[in-house]
Amino acid sequence: MIAHNETHQILFKLNLAQRTLMKSIDREIREKIGTSATQIAALFYLMENDGCLLVDLSRELLQNKSAITTLVERMEKNCLLQKVPSQVDKRASQLFLTTKGKELGLKALPFVAAYNKVLADGFSQDELAVVARFLDTVISRFETVPDNYFKKGNPFSGQ
Repeated sequence: MIAHNETHQILFKLNLAQRTLMKSIDREIREKIGTSATQIAALFYLMENDGCLLVDLSRELLQNKSAITTLVERMEKNCLLQKVPSQVDKRASQLFLTTKGKELGLKALPFVAAYNKVLADGFSQDELAVVARFLDTVISRFETVPDNYFKKGNPFSGQ
């Protein structure tokens, strides 16, 4: 039997924590707001970047082309955003929030604040800074980009 050191379980625990948290958030967001956590994440991005290109949203949410297309189609169908051809590049699409999309995004803000408060409860500011630094490091080391799924310099890309 292999002895497991706590530090060797970081990957497992990080995965389990992410799945548990997102399942809870998605369930509550669907019940109370009527949409998915992924759509809320898209709304939050668009609240700060209205008129962004579809590819920008794809990169922000780390979604491949087919997944982001499906997400945007669903959001368009639910009147949360409007997709229009870019004035600069007719092959590209810009995304604009509708009034309904903005209202839904604003309605979700208190839920995110509440989850952040619950997550931070019992930790000092110094401890939270370490957690944030750890998570930022994980993201920067393993971030995937929908265009090619591996950034130059990623240790798994063979570059």
